[in-house]
Amino acid sequence: MLTIAIVEDDDGVRVAYADLMSSYGYEVRAFGSAEDFVASNCQNEVECLILDQRLPGLSGLELQAQLKRQHCALPIVFVTSQDDDVTRAKALDSGAVHFLNKPIDADELVRCVIDAQTRGASEAP
Repeated sequence: MLTIAIVEDDDGVRVAYADLMSSYGYEVRAFGSAEDFVASNCQNEVECLILDQRLPGLSGLELQAQLKRQHCALPIVFVTSQDDDVTRAKALDSGAVHFLNKPIDADELVRCVIDAQTRGASEAP
């Protein structure tokens, strides 16, 4: 079973994403903050990260940069309400696989996770 992580501070959204991905057969690890995700040490145990940009504490972009510094090539799908060209460009230029704007279409999120996981597997050593 493939495992994905979700970092989303909105409880309802986090549960909805987790339920959606679980219904497609994924094992889900869900976190309310970037710090909780980092503290879990599960970065090398998941195949994809669904990541909100606007989070308390570390932002999504800051978490992405931290993972990059740690040489963690985890495929990231950003899902955010912060839709501006600068944020989108930073996320994608730093290696995010997709950048989706809230509200999202559930089918689109699933397609993006499958794509991210496929890309991640093809880039693994």
